[in-house]
Amino acid sequence: MSLVEKFIRSIKYIMWQDLFAPFVFLVVFLPAELYKASLRIRGRELWVIAEGKNDARDNGLVLFEYIRTHHPEVNVYYAINKKSDSYQKVAPFGNIVQYQSLKHWIYYIAASKNISIHKSASPNTLLFYVLHRLGIINGHRVFLQHGVTMNDVKYLHYSETRFELFVCGAAPEYEYVKTHFGFNEDQVAYLGFPRFDKLFAAQNTINARQIVIMPTWRSWLGRETNALSGSQSIEETQYFKAYQSLINNKKFISFIEKNKLDVYFFQHANMEKYADSFTTSSSRIKIVTAETANIQTLLAQSGLMITDYSSVSIDFAFMRKPVLYFQFDEEAFRKHHLAEGYFSYRKDGFGPVVVEEGQLLEKVYEYFNRRLVVEDQYLKRSSAFFRLRDGNNSRRIFDKIMSLERRAE
Repeated sequence: MSLVEKFIRSIKYIMWQDLFAPFVFLVVFLPAELYKASLRIRGRELWVIAEGKNDARDNGLVLFEYIRTHHPEVNVYYAINKKSDSYQKVAPFGNIVQYQSLKHWIYYIAASKNISIHKSASPNTLLFYVLHRLGIINGHRVFLQHGVTMNDVKYLHYSETRFELFVCGAAPEYEYVKTHFGFNEDQVAYLGFPRFDKLFAAQNTINARQIVIMPTWRSWLGRETNALSGSQSIEETQYFKAYQSLINNKKFISFIEKNKLDVYFFQHANMEKYADSFTTSSSRIKIVTAETANIQTLLAQSGLMITDYSSVSIDFAFMRKPVLYFQFDEEAFRKHHLAEGYFSYRKDGFGPVVVEEGQLLEKVYEYFNRRLVVEDQYLKRSSAFFRLRDGNNSRRIFDKIMSLERRAE
């Protein structure tokens, strides 16, 4: 699909900020180029790290913390909305730039390294997508990822991103991305995720009485500018019905209350707008979002995970803890969201795959009856998947970024 066709398809998602973005770019382009030239003359570089407008809780934050702590000589800044709930997590390390401010625009254009966990982490998603595709904006773009790529994600192919470094978190993922996503071999590297360093350090802090339910989003329901088709409400969808039923299942509630278990139902960022629609009769089940719970803390501390297709199961498998895949809508997910890639949940997954609520709960009971011991077959899969498991991922990524040659101007 051509750039023009892509643009036409995106028209329905254009927001008012996108209409003004070209004018902002024209205003800041010359100052940014002059600043870039002054940096080059002084033999300095500028790095900018971002996770998203309001986010500081993932690979970007951990890498920024590592650089500011171990390499304060590096001129690196973190872009975030200073009014966001996550700001206090990154503020102690200094060098913060207000997200989407004129300074952020100038720094993004002038930076020799733009490092992000999302394809769209820039002052304006639509404009910079075009500018990067056309090669108008130079500078190395490093993709840390948000989760291990398990499927054939078309929008992460080189033709769509122009990333100069695609950081992988697992060995099979590296082989798949290198072969199928259109990158040169030296543009893809298996270095491990920065956040895995935190999980590696916290792997002995497990709360055996805590369950986390963490499904992924559905693109036909969750995109910020999408509306549910026709007059259908979220309460009428298969997604809502499945999880609303689970968190109100009488046998499940009786089990967790009898065993004094705490359950956290964590909404994906793209599904947070529906969080208030979910209710439960149990005080031990908490419905949370990124604003009310720390995802990394939940991952590190929980003893059992219930998910569906989410790559967060990879984090759990990294810590060798039990995972259950509740895939009640697999056909719809594959049709409307992501096609299957190299990873088959049944052949390669780190826990049982179930499609019915009753099956799911039976597996939950089984795991707690045997004290959350993971079966050998899943432990072997985890060992093969994570060949790097030493707490040194941030160091490897930093060294790799330092080795990137400055793009010729």
